[in-house]
Amino acid sequence: MKGSSDEPDSEPMRTESTPGQRSSAGEWLQLRGFTKWIALAALIGVLGGVAASAFTELVDAAKEYGFGRIAGTTEGGVLRTANPLLVLALPALGGLLVGLTIHLTGTERDGAGTDAVIRAFHRMKGRVRGRVAAVTAVASTLTIGSGGSGGREGPVSQIGAAIGSTIADRLNFSDRDRRLMLMAGGSAGVGAMFASPLGGALFLPEVMYRRGEFEGDAIIPCVVSSSVAYATFAAILGEERAVMIPREVVEHLSFGGLKQIGGYIVLGVLAAAVGWLFVHGIRAVERLFRSIPLVPGIMRPALGGLLVGAIALALRPVVEGPGVAFSGYALVESALSGALGLKVLTLLIVAKVLATAVTAGSGGAGGLFAPALSLGAVLGAAVGMGADTIFPGLDLDPAEFALVGMGGFFAGVAKVPIAAVVMVSEMTGNYDLLAPLMIVAVVHMTLSTRWSLYPSQVGGPVDSPAHVGEYIVDVLQSLKVSDVLDPSMQPTLIHETTTLRRAMRIVSDSRETHFPVVDDDGNLVGIFSLSDLRRIFLEHEVQDIVVARDFMREQVATVTADDSLHDVQRLFTRRGVSALPVVDGSDTRRVVAFLKRNDVGKAYAERLKELKGASNAVSGPRPGA
Repeated sequence: MKGSSDEPDSEPMRTESTPGQRSSAGEWLQLRGFTKWIALAALIGVLGGVAASAFTELVDAAKEYGFGRIAGTTEGGVLRTANPLLVLALPALGGLLVGLTIHLTGTERDGAGTDAVIRAFHRMKGRVRGRVAAVTAVASTLTIGSGGSGGREGPVSQIGAAIGSTIADRLNFSDRDRRLMLMAGGSAGVGAMFASPLGGALFLPEVMYRRGEFEGDAIIPCVVSSSVAYATFAAILGEERAVMIPREVVEHLSFGGLKQIGGYIVLGVLAAAVGWLFVHGIRAVERLFRSIPLVPGIMRPALGGLLVGAIALALRPVVEGPGVAFSGYALVESALSGALGLKVLTLLIVAKVLATAVTAGSGGAGGLFAPALSLGAVLGAAVGMGADTIFPGLDLDPAEFALVGMGGFFAGVAKVPIAAVVMVSEMTGNYDLLAPLMIVAVVHMTLSTRWSLYPSQVGGPVDSPAHVGEYIVDVLQSLKVSDVLDPSMQPTLIHETTTLRRAMRIVSDSRETHFPVVDDDGNLVGIFSLSDLRRIFLEHEVQDIVVARDFMREQVATVTADDSLHDVQRLFTRRGVSALPVVDGSDTRRVVAFLKRNDVGKAYAERLKELKGASNAVSGPRPGA
């Protein structure tokens, strides 16, 4: 009475690579390797640079011919001759058009700019729909062009990511390759907009995680795409920079050494405080707008625009110069010039936080990249000016503090210390402020581990769905069968001549589900399970005639103590069994233990918990915990 033919056979255990979901195009890319990646990244860079220049021109035209000429508001603030009613009405109209655009296209934007790209990487297999990116481009143009407090970099990053994702889909690439091309496209947009090819290349691989992690595989594609996008952007629009830093400021940049470190530490602490206000202010306004029952979703951006106009008007009697509308780069330039007093700088910090929170929280489009940079610059100038007043002998330059504040503030709120430091260094054209930039970034990062500007970020690769399969394999490969065996749990061996009656009595006294069958020398000759017994246990007339070798399965898959749990798990899956005999490595017919499938799952969970605990001990508490 042998086991049925559909039972697992005795195919020897072997390590096999997991087959990927790679198309012929993907295999071709892999075979041609490095050269093909560079070519594709360069193509993405060209398209990203063209998209960035087109979007820049579109937004600038909307600002100039819409809010600028009609309402009398520019990056420099609300003009004295501006019509107050138009200053209120145009942002509200822009918000209304944003709501209508989203409603009429039937497209819910997948977040704003960079956060949408991060979510796509972790949760959507690297897919950014071209339609969503198009709606974001239109909505962002309307929001920024009508005076909303948002930046161009986030939307351009999303547009570039959509280009990379679409190309990957057209070539039928794997999910992993699509994610890399998504990041290459996003880096192209950022590198072009900031005239910062290296900073743009580092930004996307770094911004995916909250805890100082990088997507290392994406660095080279991102460097290529960002550099080509920057060159393409410059060829179309000229050497245009997001922030124009006066030459006299750049020529006098220097770090005063040990005597100035205290001021920069204070800046890092205050950056964390203002960063917390900035991030939580946006979240609070989002909750507030969602909770207003009388205002439909289509009207919320309009209400947000109306509030932004009101904030801009309220500043007009107090601030002569930069306002809170648009991206805020006029604030950066004013902070660098030293033209604003300490009280005005403090007021602008509060006003810019409110304007950005209202714009983003009400559903307006536009990125948070530029507003964060402008806030950091104003905060840095305020700290530098205050410190120079209190300690005149330290020779502190508010312009230097403004540049350091710009990079250090964004590093902390976006969790991109390396990219932010490099970006500011590229913008200034020198690395004289590298030390204070790192000091402020580290202090801010240390104090802001529990929150981020981008809610879609995860702690590290181990927390990302994009890597879950890789980490399961890695963890199981690091464990052996011997790591999970309990020496005190000896297998219940059944002699091949044991009768059915006797076997049933042994089974009833055991907690096992599978029973190895051995011969007189103790060598493994077969195995049976409770399922095998169920088919014959009612045959009372033969219970003393049928013996174990009659109902056992002769074909047995076995493992040794030195086998990795990854190989064992694959064997469990391939055989469709829940337990396997463990045999002596030098005598593969001698059973020494029994391994259950649940033991492998338990070992994996415990090991993963240990790894996360070790990571938290090094990196601090997990953000959001």
